[in-house]
Amino acid sequence: MKRKIFKTIETIKRKCVFSLILAGFAMINTGFTTEQEVEFPDVPQIPIEEVQVDETNTEPTAIAVGENGQIKVSEDDELTRAFADVIENSLGRDLTANVETPFEEPPAPEEVVETPQGYVPYTQVLGMEATAYLPTDGSGEGLTAMGIPATYGIVAVDPDIIPLGTRVYIPGYGEALAADTGGAIYGYRIDLCMEDYWQAMDFGRRTVTVFVLK
Repeated sequence: MKRKIFKTIETIKRKCVFSLILAGFAMINTGFTTEQEVEFPDVPQIPIEEVQVDETNTEPTAIAVGENGQIKVSEDDELTRAFADVIENSLGRDLTANVETPFEEPPAPEEVVETPQGYVPYTQVLGMEATAYLPTDGSGEGLTAMGIPATYGIVAVDPDIIPLGTRVYIPGYGEALAADTGGAIYGYRIDLCMEDYWQAMDFGRRTVTVFVLK
């Protein structure tokens, strides 16, 4: 009796396994091997046209990107141009244009010195020994070597170092005009005209930086 029961159970198990195998094959034949198109509604569909490819051309195709970000496409490469056209249509811009932008060297920045009137370009920087003088220390008429009145903003120089008529800037004194000379002013020495005696005495003798302006 027990043998019959075990034999019946074994037969049922085999039938179940066989049924499961048949069902699996049926699912494979009907569901998994069927090609289905999957649509993605958020992704734009890019139409791709048929392109005649020259089978005799065995050279590899490449798309190069220039320094300006433009894609370089060979005019005789139909496949590459067709691919670029598809991308162009999807992005709305011309990718086949190969516009080279010539590189231009930026202009060299001018050497400038900051003054109360702003930044002023200069051509030369000189370290000089400076003294101070009054308008009456020169000629009795108070005129400079250039024939103009001596006043604050006029400096005496050695014309071999700074030509007369040259504009200079001296930190702590300001912008000035080299318009005078003096018997003791030679080489890298400069004499600054002051407004009064006490101003000249307070300045004394010191080393200054002279910017020769353009």
